[in-house]
Amino acid sequence: MSFIEVEDLQALHVGVMVKLEGSWFSHPFPTNTFTIKSAEDLATIQGLTNVIILYDPERSESSDSAGVNNQVEDSLPNPAELRDFDDFRVLSDDEEEDGDGKHEDLLIPESELSELLDRREDYHEFAEHLRKVEGAYQKTLSQGRELFGQLSGRRPAGLKTGDAMIMTIVQALKNPKSAMSLIDVVGSNGVAWGLSEHAINVCSLALLIGRQFSLEDDVLLELGRGALFHDVGYRALPMKVKFQPAGMRVEADPQLHRLHPEMGGRLLASFLDASPMLLEMITQHHERLDGSGFPQGLGGEALSQLSRIVMVADHYDELCNAPDPTTSLNPHTALSRLYRHVVMKGESSKFCKNVVQALVQAIGVYPPGSLVELTDGFMGVVLSINVHQPTKPIVLLYAPWLCRNDGLLVNLAQDSKLEIKHAVQVKDIPEQVLAYLSPRRMAMVAHATEPTTMAFNSRQSRLRKPALKP
Repeated sequence: MSFIEVEDLQALHVGVMVKLEGSWFSHPFPTNTFTIKSAEDLATIQGLTNVIILYDPERSESSDSAGVNNQVEDSLPNPAELRDFDDFRVLSDDEEEDGDGKHEDLLIPESELSELLDRREDYHEFAEHLRKVEGAYQKTLSQGRELFGQLSGRRPAGLKTGDAMIMTIVQALKNPKSAMSLIDVVGSNGVAWGLSEHAINVCSLALLIGRQFSLEDDVLLELGRGALFHDVGYRALPMKVKFQPAGMRVEADPQLHRLHPEMGGRLLASFLDASPMLLEMITQHHERLDGSGFPQGLGGEALSQLSRIVMVADHYDELCNAPDPTTSLNPHTALSRLYRHVVMKGESSKFCKNVVQALVQAIGVYPPGSLVELTDGFMGVVLSINVHQPTKPIVLLYAPWLCRNDGLLVNLAQDSKLEIKHAVQVKDIPEQVLAYLSPRRMAMVAHATEPTTMAFNSRQSRLRKPALKP
């Protein structure tokens, strides 16, 4: 039998099977469907707001369920109209036994407890994988810092170091199992953000966009160079140390900020292997199609295609990782704002519409870092996207009964019944949920991966078991 909505909460009692329909943080219970086991559970349920409480008479204790049964008896809908919430499929007389007198092996939905255990197993598997990715990223970050030292010192090895970093990202993106994951880049040294982290983010984003335009490998390499080196001009400007709640930040004097594209162009022009395309990207990444950018106020056809890609990748990362972390946007919000701008402005847009659309196609509507609510009511943050299937990301779920170093994870590519319901704005999330889900500073890292398969496979084996007889 299906669940029936409870109209009189006072008719509920211990032993009744209930289902709570509402958002994940609207109640304190670990699952939405359970049997009331204590007076404390009962009091909590009767005090809930913004939830719909349903009850299943067949799975409630029959000796005590008359009170609930009587109050809903007159309002029962036609059985054909009831939603099927039954947990088990029962064998019919025709299929009860096969020729050998054994039950047919049928698929049945797993219990919600089993799903929670699987999601926890997925979390630990993915967390272990991400620790390895983070270790590799820290090496790349050190390589990036060495790179900018080489470039500012005009050492030819700088371009070779950069090319090696770019080709690593390109090869990772070519892998059919490539992913783009978020990792926390705040280290124990308290340095919250720097030139290298931003450069690697922009390079990865630009190469993702370049893949959407099917650019040749040699052009991708040039695009990667322009994205990785785009802010190198800051190295030629006086720097200041600024202390923030998130840690120490080293940045250029704001009054000289607008000089860094030209300074970067001059610096790279001293390298014999620097192509005109590379110099264009560095000097043009703050220009805008409508002519409102700097340093020269160029626009329209004066801006190269590769420059337009770096412009979008740079601006998107700046929206997500603002100098002041408190002003950073949720990645979904940042992408929505960027897309809405190019659609509404049309030909007067600051950014190329085709490039923004390519970014959306590359990282999905819910990019890594987006706060979301799933169709099962769970709140979560998108941790990783499959580069070749960006609409089915991996989501870390809010689990208030678990400690911060534990968690639940769901891979939407492996769960056809579960989807993202909608994005959630930071202002609409309770403080304790935001504290659990929201990272301090995140970098996007491209890598080859095959996470969260162990628990999924074990889940499939548990699904195949004989159905229960009445």
